[in-house]
Amino acid sequence: MTPHHLHALAAAWSLQAARQTLADLARDEAAQIAAEHLEAPSVLRSPVYGSRHASGGHSDPTPRMIALADRPERRNRWAEMRERLDGKLDWLADTLRLPYGLDDGIDRIIECTPAVSPGTAAALGRHLADEERWVRDAIRQPRPTAPLVGVPCPHCGERQLVVQTAGPVDAWTVVCATGRHCTGAGCRCGMPGAVEGVAHIWPRHVVLSPAAQTLTRGRP
Repeated sequence: MTPHHLHALAAAWSLQAARQTLADLARDEAAQIAAEHLEAPSVLRSPVYGSRHASGGHSDPTPRMIALADRPERRNRWAEMRERLDGKLDWLADTLRLPYGLDDGIDRIIECTPAVSPGTAAALGRHLADEERWVRDAIRQPRPTAPLVGVPCPHCGERQLVVQTAGPVDAWTVVCATGRHCTGAGCRCGMPGAVEGVAHIWPRHVVLSPAAQTLTRGRP
């Protein structure tokens, strides 16, 4: 796969993880909204309804009930965000004419991305990166990553590699924290299908292979 495919898949796996976080937040929010709806009936069932306190106060819950009744129903914004995201992913999969067979747009995208053309993968990656940025800003979570300790970058030789850990292990990719871009054919990054101007990215197993590390160590 080309770097375009790897970037698109990395964004897709990360977006899938963020989508699950949205689902968890939406479920928690729904539970809170349901609890608020039960609040008014609990007031009606109060055994002290209509009693008068020694201080002269009254436990009549009517004003509180009126306030609860007038309160606008809370929107489950996480559920709305999840619904919007699913609609965008379905639209994206349909627009790119990705085959059906899976229910969710993100699953169709992950399944079909390796087979699309490099140009389609590049366009898909841009759309997914925009959606991922929007969702992750909302949930305040960066893309899941971990440093790859002790392994030099196949391109620059610096030990600043980062593993993008969303998705299954065999889908993890590696990028360099320097953010340097590929120079295309002849670039010493060693990636098949190297694309000029695209940030370096490798499958994790490629960077960890003995051949890749031997080549890096032998670099002047």
